Amino acid sequence: MYSNRRQIFGFSRGFNLIELLMALALATIVFMASVQMFVKQSEVMAQQNDLIDMNRETRFALEHLRQDLTSLASNATPNSGVDPLVCPKPLVDLRVLSLSTDDSYTPDATLDPFVAPVSIKLFGSMDVKTRFHTTSIDSSTVRLLDDGTLPTTQPTWEVIFSADRYLRLGGADGTMMYFPIAATNFAAKTVTVTGTIPRQGEGQVCGYLGLGANYTVDVQNFVRYRIVPDNRPGSPRRADNQPENTLLVRERLGLNGVTIVAQTILAENAVDLGVYDMLLDVDPTPQTLKIKYMPTAMDVVQAGGLGVLGYQSSATPEALRSMTEKVTVRSTWPDKTLVHRPRAQLFAPLETWKVADDQRGIYPTITLAGRIAMPTMMSRNL
Repeated sequence: MYSNRRQIFGFSRGFNLIELLMALALATIVFMASVQMFVKQSEVMAQQNDLIDMNRETRFALEHLRQDLTSLASNATPNSGVDPLVCPKPLVDLRVLSLSTDDSYTPDATLDPFVAPVSIKLFGSMDVKTRFHTTSIDSSTVRLLDDGTLPTTQPTWEVIFSADRYLRLGGADGTMMYFPIAATNFAAKTVTVTGTIPRQGEGQVCGYLGLGANYTVDVQNFVRYRIVPDNRPGSPRRADNQPENTLLVRERLGLNGVTIVAQTILAENAVDLGVYDMLLDVDPTPQTLKIKYMPTAMDVVQAGGLGVLGYQSSATPEALRSMTEKVTVRSTWPDKTLVHRPRAQLFAPLETWKVADDQRGIYPTITLAGRIAMPTMMSRNL
């Protein structure tokens, strides 16, 4: 009786082939759905992490630029060519800021048109903020006062007073003298400059007085922000062997404002560096404020260094009072569902980025901008 009941209810019957195939198909469907869900979640997480990295790097770069820009003219001349307090005039024009479209990397215009990054070159106390004092000046040698502000180790001393920087000597009357650093001596607490530091006397209005004691000393140097091709080993190349990726870098430049001494990477895959909404005080008299608004980069700089913020001698960076900086970074994660929207004109929003291999998809971009005021420029209204 018990055996018959088992047979009736099918307890002793096994799975046939069709049932096994159906179970296997169902398990495969569930497994594939789980895999696709896992892949999709992994892609979403990767894109979110990429977005976080893009935000972090862009903010990091903008903060570096903001710190440098807000310190302009605090210890240096806005424009040595027209500054009456700079005497004698240095051999190289020293300006707190100059823009260029000549030396920043421009990507393939057929893929991403109307992208024209600017490079931003600054001069002043960019890396060394400490102010020192002299005990004496003799010909081309400046002896510094050991009052607790000097570097306490020779390596630090040699980094600060390096041969790619200028030594600025400031008098109590506000006059400034700029000389390239030639050599330094940690033990003697001296810095030797290129050329002879003039001494005031009969027929000589520029220079130091007496023994040259109690003059302030600052270290000045050039710094440049720009976008460059990523030529690091292993970086991907296009079919024409040109670098596919780009970098936003901060470069310390030599005495001529051209030679690269050191380079720091601020943001990977940065594709655009721009300026806009500039405010310039075009009336040099301190009693009058006459602000001129210049909305785009092309209003202040053109090819060949022309423009009021270019690098030609006609530039007037001393008039600059504020500007907005923007940095655009593309993702490292392409999106195959994204439609490429190339720029239709300069300064339009840069929403997507395209590389030569269309199979990988389109890269989304992120742009951050920051308004930067330059209060110290107002105190040197030339």
